[in-house]
Amino acid sequence: MAYTIRRLQPTDAAALFRLRQSPGVVRNTLQQPFQSLAATQAFLDHYPETSHALVACTESGELVGCGGLHLPGHSLRRRHSALFFLFVRDDWQGKGVGSALLRAVLDYADNWLDLKRIELDAVHDNHGAIALYERFGFRHEGVSRGFNLREGVYEDAVLMARLRFREGELGDGVGASSDQAVERVPAGSAFSLRHAEPGDAAGMAALMAYDSTYGNTLQLPYPTTANWQKRLAKHGGTILVACDAGGALIGHCGSWAPHDNPRLAHIVGVGITVAPAWQGRSVGSALLSAMVQQVRDYQPYRRMELTVFAGNAPAIALYRKLGFQQEAVLAGYAFQAGQYRDCLQMALALK
Repeated sequence: MAYTIRRLQPTDAAALFRLRQSPGVVRNTLQQPFQSLAATQAFLDHYPETSHALVACTESGELVGCGGLHLPGHSLRRRHSALFFLFVRDDWQGKGVGSALLRAVLDYADNWLDLKRIELDAVHDNHGAIALYERFGFRHEGVSRGFNLREGVYEDAVLMARLRFREGELGDGVGASSDQAVERVPAGSAFSLRHAEPGDAAGMAALMAYDSTYGNTLQLPYPTTANWQKRLAKHGGTILVACDAGGALIGHCGSWAPHDNPRLAHIVGVGITVAPAWQGRSVGSALLSAMVQQVRDYQPYRRMELTVFAGNAPAIALYRKLGFQQEAVLAGYAFQAGQYRDCLQMALALK
């Protein structure tokens, strides 16, 4: 049967609505079994500029497949990458639709967006899709444990990526500066923990002004108090801060829900930063321990996850000490100190 590939359009709402409710699509993606046509239309009317979707369309206007890219618009240091998605209607699987869409999306990514890393997650038992991705050069990077809620079971997801880095673009793992010129505080120096407040914006900006703090996160140099005021005001999770005896901020740990999809509502992300003078003085351990305990005891999440630069050995050691397990090596995941560098995905089972 004939079909053409074109860009997804707002007028496709009814056809996309039907496609997304195909049983196989629901089972092997993150769709919900029952959806709203009105919500689908609103979604297409306000489709994000950071997303690009193509569809396979029959002569009668039915959509039999959809594939595309979600770019991480929140982080300029990851603008070289995109999350790939693909789903094909049950009765059109095995007829080349998935291959045609994947080929078209990769051409778009390579020749018009110059993306260097295309990443995806696939339910572990979706063997046909995994084999398709392998044929197009996607390689296995790891497994996210209990990632996708499906039919009442938290299923594992296979993490895969297709890389297109040019010679010399991938880093050597050295990473950001350690700020060795900063004088360390004496071991045993007192500090305390509390929740972040709106007035902490200046302290957060000062904390993130070091090579080893902004460099080992996804932040940019030269942070401003105004930007941190906005971030503290709209943050939807929990932020704990560590203060020295004089009340100055010396570290922070934040948790947040990285996904708004109900099938991923059991996942919480976490990140931590400690001022160079206080690194190695148990501040990070105290902050992360407190955060894990609060989330585990008082919040409904089952899985805590993070990414960390592969060259950040002290942070990796801390996470392992607190029970985080390495799940994947994400090649060229983020830009750092002039090169694309690998990150580790790590996770902690909370329940």
